Amino acid sequence: MSGTDPSVTRLLRARHADEEVRYRAALELDALAEQERAVLLALLDDESWRVRSAAVERLAAPADPAAALPALLAALDGAHTAGGRDAAAAALVRIGPPALPAVIERLGSPEVAVRLAALAVLGDVGVRRTAPALTARLADPDPNVRVAAAEALGKVGGPEAAGALLAALDSDDRTLQGAALGALHGLRVAPPGQRVARLLEDRSLKPACYRALGASDDPVAWALLTAGLSERSRSAREAALGALGELRGRAGAEAASRLAAAVRATAGADPGVAASCLAALASEDPLVPPGALAALGWIGDAGHVPAMAQLAEDDRYRPHVEEALEAMPQGQALQAALWRSLPALSSVARLAVLGTLAGAGDAGALQALAEATGDADVQVQAEAIACLGRIGDPRAVPALGGLLGDDLPAVSGVAAAALLQVAARSPEGARAVLGAVRARADTGPSAASHRVLGALGERGDLEALRRGLSAPGPAQRVAATGALAALAARLPEPQVVLQDLGRSLTDPAWVVRAAAARALAVLGAAAAPALPRLTAATRDAEPTVRAAAAEGLAACGGAAQVARLEALAGEPGEPPQVVAAALHALGVVAAGAPAVLERGLAHPDAEVAKEAAGAAARLPGEEGRRLLRLAATSPRWDVRAAAARGMGERRDPALRADAALLAALDPDPLVARAFGAAVRALTEAAG
Repeated sequence: MSGTDPSVTRLLRARHADEEVRYRAALELDALAEQERAVLLALLDDESWRVRSAAVERLAAPADPAAALPALLAALDGAHTAGGRDAAAAALVRIGPPALPAVIERLGSPEVAVRLAALAVLGDVGVRRTAPALTARLADPDPNVRVAAAEALGKVGGPEAAGALLAALDSDDRTLQGAALGALHGLRVAPPGQRVARLLEDRSLKPACYRALGASDDPVAWALLTAGLSERSRSAREAALGALGELRGRAGAEAASRLAAAVRATAGADPGVAASCLAALASEDPLVPPGALAALGWIGDAGHVPAMAQLAEDDRYRPHVEEALEAMPQGQALQAALWRSLPALSSVARLAVLGTLAGAGDAGALQALAEATGDADVQVQAEAIACLGRIGDPRAVPALGGLLGDDLPAVSGVAAAALLQVAARSPEGARAVLGAVRARADTGPSAASHRVLGALGERGDLEALRRGLSAPGPAQRVAATGALAALAARLPEPQVVLQDLGRSLTDPAWVVRAAAARALAVLGAAAAPALPRLTAATRDAEPTVRAAAAEGLAACGGAAQVARLEALAGEPGEPPQVVAAALHALGVVAAGAPAVLERGLAHPDAEVAKEAAGAAARLPGEEGRRLLRLAATSPRWDVRAAAARGMGERRDPALRADAALLAALDPDPLVARAFGAAVRALTEAAG
């Protein structure tokens, strides 16, 4: 076989009896070679899903898939096996927009299976311009096709799809109505409450109706939803609870108060509601337990606490448990029930209950949480620290302050964040925290204590932070550098730290030099006297320092630094992080030569191209518009998304037509939505 043509060898192996041999051969076949493409097409009917998947991958790989399209479409029309048709559909989805016209034609096929396959492809490709063709299939004579059309519209999304699905609710086809409700739920589009009330008369539609109400802000819908907690059918009740959980997650305080009153009224009229909520805590649907917890919290019976607390064993639901317990009427009955629940819980779950008790002022629970901050289990320790921060009790300061010097940044950093939460809660807390970090500054300063002191300190604390600039460890010097700038920014004369930060720009450790450049940026125009040093830092040997210096130049020097920033953005061989930082800085000062930004858009690194798009959004005049339009044609979805954001932020009505067209045509649903958001912003700007 040594003289055998390699392509012949691949073809022979693709027909081998062993699945693994066929799979590996398929991955080597070339879809642009006629014979090999024919074998790949035959492998779409292979008995092995791995082989079929490999064939799909290779058929969709060429930049120009036109040669494979006729055979793939023929397979969609009538493959030898169901697996073959599914594989052909998968390949067409991978090919995407070039396949759409021919796939849309197949929506008119006399064969139901072909129409169903075409709908599946169009839904998975998700291009909004296919919505009219999909909408027409909502009137298909076959009920399965009507349902598939609704599901495809739910995947495509957009105003036209949502409008068609809302109209489908008026159909007399119950199956189609259910599919439309499900698709609307996926799009987070809520039907009007009055329309849902009519649909609720059909028992088969109740679960779908209740799920759809989770996205509603309609008071009528809320009344329907809370009444649904009394449904006899478990599937309907749990659908209502799932929607309640969704609604509670985005409701503000006033809305939550109205929901709570409605749930209590429903539970008061029907004693079985609470029992149903308790049973729903064990639901496998991840949306249902949060709704059940919220309802039980509002009902407020302390006897339900043990079952609610048990759900804190699941990381997904622990925040919901804490929220529900805090919503219950506070008093001795609740506190007694919470303490009784503790022995049955693991260490992590116990923290959720202790947090509720401590938040209500229980000194014993607060002490237990403070002790848990020294637990050997890192998860327990971190949860306890975070819990003390949320409670904000000044009595927790000694325990939290003792962790600022921990060798693990994850511990000391979380402790610092918790102390800042305590300080923000009350003047008493702020005084306690500041006293603790000042004491540490005198006896054993750390990077974490510097950060807290920088956030809360006063002019007299500058000297302690200056000492941190000479610490032996670079981590402390970095933290002290940033803290100096944070503190100085609150002073009437922030320039008092410029000399200190200037020295940090020459620190032997590059991380400190980068921190100094970022610190000067925090001070903005007040740091203008340091511009010569920042300019010198743009030539630092370390790329991260050059990138930070570019940001500093924009913040401190404004438009006067454009020439240096343009040079940095166009410097041959500069790493992407430096070019991206220079382009971002040009965006900050709303300047920059169009040629520089255009080179950025063409840069092979996506982060650079996105920064160029952001800078183009701030460039005034027709050149800025031109560059944004150019960014919107990028082959990279994230660059197009950046262009969409830029159009919305620019609020230039001249770009509205461009954004509207791109919202309809972009092949990526996320990007299409971003352009849709830009259209709304531009419409508002036009008045």
